[in-house]
Amino acid sequence: MTQVLEDRSTRRAPQDAPQTIIQLQQVSKVYPNGSQALIDINLEVKRGDFLFITGPSGSGKSTLLKLLYGEERPSQGEIVVDRDAPDRLRGDRLSHLRRRIGIVFQDYKLLPA
Repeated sequence: MTQVLEDRSTRRAPQDAPQTIIQLQQVSKVYPNGSQALIDINLEVKRGDFLFITGPSGSGKSTLLKLLYGEERPSQGEIVVDRDAPDRLRGDRLSHLRRRIGIVFQDYKLLPA
């Protein structure tokens, strides 16, 4: 089971910034082979929150991240990241969203060996 642990920060956002920065409503991801990665997920992340996504292999952590940055599309449900729906963005608009998100992949080498 994937767990999301959070810490509410005391940092302040500009007045016009949305308070909710990530929202998932009844999001599911089912692959063509019938494999269910996520089922009916609801999540709200407020500006300034600090999260850890943990869980065993195959629990949907990578799928969740791919949905947030628009590499994959949900089978059902709504995703909003900083006022944008990643599954509806294309080209430059999707690139712009990805530049505002920081993700470090587990196999991505940050330093040369």
